[in-house]
Amino acid sequence: MFKVTSNHTFKNPSRLQIDQTTQGKTSDYSHAVSGVNQILDKGHFGISNRSKNSVIDNVKKVETGARSEVNAHQREALNFGRDAFVSFSKGQFKQGAVEALGSGLNAAASGFKSTYTPTPHEKQGIDPW
Repeated sequence: MFKVTSNHTFKNPSRLQIDQTTQGKTSDYSHAVSGVNQILDKGHFGISNRSKNSVIDNVKKVETGARSEVNAHQREALNFGRDAFVSFSKGQFKQGAVEALGSGLNAAASGFKSTYTPTPHEKQGIDPW
């Protein structure tokens, strides 16, 4: 999804942990996470521990098939929305705006992916109609 430079040195330890988790993963979700994570690190945007842990959990579970990409995006939409609220309440408007944007983009990605991602029954050949 995003072109990620291989020579980027992460400044934020939490973003480095996310990057290490995405290495070698093949899902669209992990590729999107990797690119956005690098862009946000270059922009010096932090991430809450709760959201970092959620992203790492999502990357691992999407990769193994334990969680759908749709559900991973839904979870991130909620987490980043919560983070935006906290940042805005602390007067951290730039950070809050980025988190709110992330929440919206993840909600949109969830909706978009749900239009063409087969359900478990559809994968088994069971037509919902």
